[in-house]
Amino acid sequence: MEYRQLGRTNLSVSLLGLGSGGANRLGQAHSAAREDVHRLVRGALDLGINFIDTAPAYGDSEALLGEALAGVRRNAYVLGTKVSTRATSRGDLRVSLEQSLKRLRTDYVDVLYFHGLAPEVYDTTLETFMPEMQQAQRDGLVRFTGATERYETDFVHTALERALREDVFDVVMVGHNLISPGGLRNVMPVAAEHNVGVVVMCAVRTIIVSPQLLSETIRQWKDDGALAEDAVSDDAPLDWVLGDGVESLADAAYRFAAEDPAVSTVLSGTANLAHLEANARSIAALPLPRDISQRLRDTFIPANKSVLLHAFRRRA
Repeated sequence: MEYRQLGRTNLSVSLLGLGSGGANRLGQAHSAAREDVHRLVRGALDLGINFIDTAPAYGDSEALLGEALAGVRRNAYVLGTKVSTRATSRGDLRVSLEQSLKRLRTDYVDVLYFHGLAPEVYDTTLETFMPEMQQAQRDGLVRFTGATERYETDFVHTALERALREDVFDVVMVGHNLISPGGLRNVMPVAAEHNVGVVVMCAVRTIIVSPQLLSETIRQWKDDGALAEDAVSDDAPLDWVLGDGVESLADAAYRFAAEDPAVSTVLSGTANLAHLEANARSIAALPLPRDISQRLRDTFIPANKSVLLHAFRRRA
């Protein structure tokens, strides 16, 4: 397992991290037995994965992780959790954090993020709750501060780019994948400039590994004018990524997500240990061929900006 520095923190983190959200939520979506969840978490540690991400919003993920990590040396893993940006009253952050610590069975978290920091709540969230986050940091409950983005709606990473330019946080979490690589334009470079750690989420989305959903999305982008008709094919829009040792789109996705040196870790949200092992092999493989990586950037970075423009027009 490769390890990278998490920005300006003193934390060395595994390039592949274990996520407990997404569609699987540590197997909660499939009613996995607690023993299977514990086996997954301990298996991740055995693979050399030391970065673990969770949140109160992920069902019972915090409690499951607290159980699975019981007895493991606290300095053997790096743990991040989150607080909602929908909190309304001063003091809500501290209450949420203390409840998370209880569920996680730990005295502190390494990174505490604002969960889904959207542009429209950016100012209110920081004015109301940043002092509380900093106080929790002074009290030893939090080592480093962070923010995740509202990836589904903030296609061009407006909130994270602003936070990075204002140098507000130690760590940011960005949605970044084969068809949404816009962070390479305005997140990774600014994070590198300010020495802020970058955690990648959504490296493998259902849309990427589902041929029908992928084709439908590409067709919609073409219909909206976000993609040129000849940019990629309708039926197999990413098949040109495969070959030269790239076994699948999931394999390509992890390799692409880890490519930029500003990226510290890439989350994997699988509930299956065999899948996690495969993802670990992908993250350890060579980067995608340079021409393939460049074509992904040239094709989809402009498309992401156009998708946002058309989304605003449809709402108007």
